[in-house]
Amino acid sequence: MTLDGVRIDGATSSLVVAVDFGPRIAGLIVGDRNLFASLPQDTLDTPFGRPYRLRGGHRLWVAPEEPAVTYQPDDEPCAVTSVGDGLLVEASPDGAGIAKSIAIVPTDDGWIVDHVVTNHGSAPITVAPWAITQFRPGGRVTLALGRAGEGLQADRALVLWPYTDLGDPRLSFVDDRVMVDASAAGPAMKVGVAGSDGVGEYELDGVRVRKRITIDATAAYADRGAAVQTYVHERFCELETLGPLVELAPGDTTAHREAWIVS
Repeated sequence: MTLDGVRIDGATSSLVVAVDFGPRIAGLIVGDRNLFASLPQDTLDTPFGRPYRLRGGHRLWVAPEEPAVTYQPDDEPCAVTSVGDGLLVEASPDGAGIAKSIAIVPTDDGWIVDHVVTNHGSAPITVAPWAITQFRPGGRVTLALGRAGEGLQADRALVLWPYTDLGDPRLSFVDDRVMVDASAAGPAMKVGVAGSDGVGEYELDGVRVRKRITIDATAAYADRGAAVQTYVHERFCELETLGPLVELAPGDTTAHREAWIVS
């Protein structure tokens, strides 16, 4: 399989980092298969007269989802440098004055993926790093709600987007998990979990990719607290995580780490 970019090999998989746009991870290779979606023609409309190109793979956005900020095109070349055993991918500030970078380091069972957002504008902004991975459809998503606590107060939540139908047969609940079947046809659907233990998984072609984050129980998160989310579309399946909402003064940064386990 040929993908344009810089390839880095790990113990259980390889990653291909884009150079001509981004910061993006274009490929997650296990054996001879790329588990990531390839979407060269898919775009989103933006307020700028230029489309946002989805492309597929792993990208870094900022939440909350406001087109004037979130949908800034990332079509310019990135700086890719080796840092220890890993790679650092850095983009110039976009039209909203936000610079994004992604650093990847291999581990014994997968990858550490660090996302950094920097405010290069002239005014404070309130944003959260939003890490989105577009997989090929045909698999199954599992979102961990976290185990129920004790007492009388609500401690977990299922978050729904307006186009999501709770009667959708692809959506199910098993123990403390939310399951979404991305192998069956159907309309677009998105769900998230709040009060979770920060784990989401996607299983495709016998390979399981688990993304884990650390959730700050004292922090505010976008999307009603849903720090782990999935969006299912006929052409791809997204597994998404968010960092806390932070007010960034000019020059300030915020970071968000995902641990990927590939098995």
